[in-house]
Amino acid sequence: MPDASHRQRSPAEMDLVRALAVAISQRLCQIFSREEGMGTDDDWCIYHLHTSDFETACGALWSLGVCAAAVFRQPEDKYLSQEDFERAGHKGFPAGFFIYTKEEVERLLKDQSGTSWPSTEEIIDAYLRIAEDYGRDKSALLPIPRGKPFLPTHPDQIAPLEALVTNGFAHKTGDQYIWANRMTPIMVKNWLWDETDVDWSSLDRTRILEQVQAVLTSLKPEGTAEVRRDLKMMSITFRGLEIMQRWTGSDWLPAGQDARFLSFDEAVAVSREIDPAL
Repeated sequence: MPDASHRQRSPAEMDLVRALAVAISQRLCQIFSREEGMGTDDDWCIYHLHTSDFETACGALWSLGVCAAAVFRQPEDKYLSQEDFERAGHKGFPAGFFIYTKEEVERLLKDQSGTSWPSTEEIIDAYLRIAEDYGRDKSALLPIPRGKPFLPTHPDQIAPLEALVTNGFAHKTGDQYIWANRMTPIMVKNWLWDETDVDWSSLDRTRILEQVQAVLTSLKPEGTAEVRRDLKMMSITFRGLEIMQRWTGSDWLPAGQDARFLSFDEAVAVSREIDPAL
């Protein structure tokens, strides 16, 4: 994903990041509440090493400056902002975090320009990691069907979903929502969708075969041996994601780029076709 640091965001995108930051904070508090049997006090202090999903979620809040590092030491525990954490001589990524309230997150983000924030896709990824799993309250789990309308199952899901609609990551029909194709790479990255959900009959078969030939031809020169090796090692789904991001229709972008010449479904179709020839 391209680095979005120091990039000017639209007002709608700013609102999306704010809504997601609030949603991440609220979701973490739900998951770690006393009622769920995981909380230890009312301070929402989270030791993220329970799982990488919590680490990603806390990292998103930390990068936005809307949570504090929890420093556990005698005679007292301390909750430090990123600036105070570094000033105190601590290095690296904190092991524990103090999660702020909705009101505090909104206040801290209100006047930020957003130019140094991570990419919006990274924040969406962090939200999805904890929104579709964890906790005993199943109504709090975000529905993730591909290509099918769904109803929110919890009031806290409304604000982020509305912001995602405004920014083209979802569509709305009546009171129901449908995930947009733009969500595909993020869903695939988190193992939420795969190529079995592709509507193969809707694809232009001629276009797919043309791209299969073009891709295989591009992989013959010695200069693309590394690309070929990378693709060969991937599953069909993740190879499709790689093709979508790197294949321009004539050559390959460096890893982590975003060509989007093909849709994800088209890229997966190409991935399946080239599999025997790799």
